[in-house]
Amino acid sequence: MSGLWGGPFVMGLLITLLGIVALGAVVVTSVASVIFFGSMLVVAGVFEIVHAFRVRKTGPFLMFLLGGVLSIVVGAMLLSRPGSGLVAMTLLLAGYFFASGLFRGITSLVDRYAGWGWDFAYGIVSVVLGVSISTQMPASTLWALGLVVGVEILSRGISIMAGALAVRGAMQRLAHP
Repeated sequence: MSGLWGGPFVMGLLITLLGIVALGAVVVTSVASVIFFGSMLVVAGVFEIVHAFRVRKTGPFLMFLLGGVLSIVVGAMLLSRPGSGLVAMTLLLAGYFFASGLFRGITSLVDRYAGWGWDFAYGIVSVVLGVSISTQMPASTLWALGLVVGVEILSRGISIMAGALAVRGAMQRLAHP
């Protein structure tokens, strides 16, 4: 029965350790993220072009073909110039934090739903993070993306471990009512 929770727990532990390593090497994580994203765009573009030819008589051939070409071109640009791609992705990240925080903060103030204060605080933090990243350009390109990716990997690993422990607790309660 430990296979139901033990395997996921070990996987969560390994992902947590990977997150810690990623946070310890944010510059490497940032560059690796750009290379990974560029590679995934190229692969997705190839699949989209293949799909375009599979549906050429029954579907929107041109939309899939042009979407695939665009994915390949953008992915190739990221792979050929990862430094420029890192700057672009960092600016995109800063803009996302700023806009998301602004929208969340304004919405929470206007709606005043239960727990709105937490969303308002999140909005403020997000706006400050977006402004901080953009005002520290180009230095923030070295740490911002890697930090966000590292925190995401770390929190995902912790979440998987917590889920595995919850399964273990439920199994113990079922075994010993």
